[in-house]
This record gives sequence, C-alpha cells and structure tokens, in this order.
Amino acid sequence: MKCSACGSTRVYPSRLRNVYERARHALTGRQPYRCHNCNVRTWGDVHVPKSEGETHPDDLRMGRDKAPVKPADLDDLDSVKSQQ
Repeated sequence: MKCSACGSTRVYPSRLRNVYERARHALTGRQPYRCHNCNVRTWGDVHVPKSEGETHPDDLRMGRDKAPVKPADLDDLDSVKSQQ
C-alpha cells in the first residue's frame, strides 16, 4: 500500500478513534491508515501481508517483513538452552 499524498510505502494501520469509526470499519471492512512520512491519515482496504511467518506491527510501519524461522534454527536454540 502506498500513501495517496506522498507515495511512500511507510504506511501503517491507524487506531479506530470513536464509535463512528468502529461502525464504519465494521460495515465497510475498511481501515484507517497513516503515512509515517507525511502523517496523512486515510481509509483503505484492510491489507494482509503475504508472508509465511508472523508479522509484527513495527514491521508494517517500517515496510519490511520478517524472514520465516526455519525448523533447524529452532533445534539449534533448543540445544543451546539444554547445554546451559
């Protein structure tokens, strides 16, 4: 998603402020977004990132996705913990 005012990709979901906005969100399925660069707040379709792993809100704000964790990485962490 890009900002409609400045074209930046540093756009993140904004909080619903009041009852009117909660009702609008429930009825239309749209959500407010704020641009991190120019601070413009606008409504748009709910954006679901296409990633394999869990995405943290900070990643959405900064326009990046986490790399998925591999099972081998988890096994390495388990072996280090058991050695301590």
